Amino acid sequence: MKRILLKLRRIMGKVKRLFKRENKGERFFLKYAFGSKFHFKYKSNKVILFRLDLIGDCTMFTSAALAIREYYKGVPMTVVCLSISRPVFERLGVFDKIISIDFRPEAVDWNRMKPLIAQLRSEKYDILLQPQLSKYPIVDILAAAAKCNLRISIEPLLHNSNSAPEWVNMTKFIYDQFVPYPRGNVSEFDCYGVFVRGITNSGYKTIMPKLPYGKQEFIAGDYYVLFPGASLAQKMWPTERFARVAEHILAKTGLTAVILGSENEQSVSDRLKQSLYFGTASTVVDLIGKTSISDVIDIIGNAKFVISNDTSGVHIAAAVNTPSVAIAGGWHFNRFLPYHIEDIKDGDKLPRCAFTRTKCFNCDWNREYMLQERFGCVVRYDQKESCECIDLVTVEQVIELVDRVIEEDL
Repeated sequence: MKRILLKLRRIMGKVKRLFKRENKGERFFLKYAFGSKFHFKYKSNKVILFRLDLIGDCTMFTSAALAIREYYKGVPMTVVCLSISRPVFERLGVFDKIISIDFRPEAVDWNRMKPLIAQLRSEKYDILLQPQLSKYPIVDILAAAAKCNLRISIEPLLHNSNSAPEWVNMTKFIYDQFVPYPRGNVSEFDCYGVFVRGITNSGYKTIMPKLPYGKQEFIAGDYYVLFPGASLAQKMWPTERFARVAEHILAKTGLTAVILGSENEQSVSDRLKQSLYFGTASTVVDLIGKTSISDVIDIIGNAKFVISNDTSGVHIAAAVNTPSVAIAGGWHFNRFLPYHIEDIKDGDKLPRCAFTRTKCFNCDWNREYMLQERFGCVVRYDQKESCECIDLVTVEQVIELVDRVIEEDL
């Protein structure tokens, strides 16, 4: 009894501190957090999974999602994701219900939160799963709001996370069980592996991401795909270098180049085409902004290979087992690229990565570290130019990997 009273006293201390703040996120969290811990057990066998991340990250997670779905076989299961990533889970086709959020998690639209939470609370769940290592605060708010008996999360990061350490420490009490994440410079796949093993108590080993694909109706004949854009300009290899690689591929194979990307990357595609010789430019198919994510999955699935910056294109290529070459920077090196898969099957097409290692690798976009180790990179970052670790990757490095793909995988 004394332990319970002491815990309640600590919680009430947090309540008082929260009420003194004007942060909307904290107030939303507070509204539901304490009710999440003190309620009668819900009569439900349903499971809800949170994965509020962008397309590439959700694509990398697909094989783990399949393993989790298999473990809860026969149990109604809902996934909560971003609208932009919804097609990934629709294509995966294993969840009974998808709840999607049509605003970015780092820029919450608070006016839309109330109907979203109302939709979330319209059902009761037995188990909530939160496998996202670097989650945004909105995940904790929604996890607190969901009516469920047991909340299982991967152990939260305190540093280099999308949530401030103060937020992490304040909100972690709503979770009933934490699965420890692997320490050191590890891959996202390693984190998926420990999470799946943590909830299934199995000998699960990570495998390549998986997405089914169908026919594409956009391009006739054989082709390969270029992804010259990225979520951040700092991650983008110079477009004129993509052009030089495209010239080499046309001369060697005669394959058509197909440019993919979001509508706001049209200027990137235009610069690439302007850097091509006229004869090469006339063969290029520019589909920037003209395809859905489902279309992109089908186009990549039927492509000979993909050349991409560190963006969703390379992860989709891996998930549909299309050979790929990725230009990888050092900011999160080993976390997303190159891949680390525990159970590699014959025929798996892991992305081939072109990179030039510098002493500031694994900077995690830490400004103080960047200033200390590579001041020029901070200037580039502030001016939204390619970081030095990207700029140091040469055309020759990428062509060498492309030639290997042509000779070994085609």
